[in-house]
Amino acid sequence: MAALDYLRNHDLHAEPLPGERLYVWPSENITDDIRIWIKSHKAALLRELIPANDNRRMAWRVLRDGKPFTTLVGRLITQEEALLAAQCRWPNWKIEVMPNG
Repeated sequence: MAALDYLRNHDLHAEPLPGERLYVWPSENITDDIRIWIKSHKAALLRELIPANDNRRMAWRVLRDGKPFTTLVGRLITQEEALLAAQCRWPNWKIEVMPNG
């Protein structure tokens, strides 16, 4: 957690985005030196933010009556969170969610 600790020590937060991108905020706390540090430590930050055994994903395949229907894409969420989101959107359908890919 050394890379994330560095950001926290500078009152910054980070979140992974699709495509191995990184969102760091608040922007007013990002100096030129910190921006350079973030770019050079991006891989370490992503490793810390997305552990290999993490069951959260950015994309979940939605099945309607057992057949592919659509894909939920967004922030990192668990399968339970994805199912709840899908059930809220389509409350009258039999919905399942599966890892996408």
